[in-house]
Amino acid sequence: MPDRITIDLAALWSRHFPEPGALRAAQRWLRLNQIDPSDVPVRSSLVLEDSAFGPVIRYDAFVTTDEDRRLIDAAYGDQPVTRRRTALLWQEPPLEWLTFTDGDR
Repeated sequence: MPDRITIDLAALWSRHFPEPGALRAAQRWLRLNQIDPSDVPVRSSLVLEDSAFGPVIRYDAFVTTDEDRRLIDAAYGDQPVTRRRTALLWQEPPLEWLTFTDGDR
């Protein structure tokens, strides 16, 4: 795997998730890497890269309140607040997530 890979989740969604079972496979992959799929905005990206601790996934996650509700920032049009997080990469993503055809670009 290259030193740094960015996966655009919205593009991934449009390319692969209409296929049967693809959404469950993506959720399972996130959980295997100790990321809660419900914490990750669809319109964000995952960055896979090497670090001093080994390969990691950098991703945006929703910030939640004590009541487990998403924190909203009214100053930015009622958008949910996100924070950049890092998780160890325990399992590489499926190759088709990293493969683009001319129609995907």
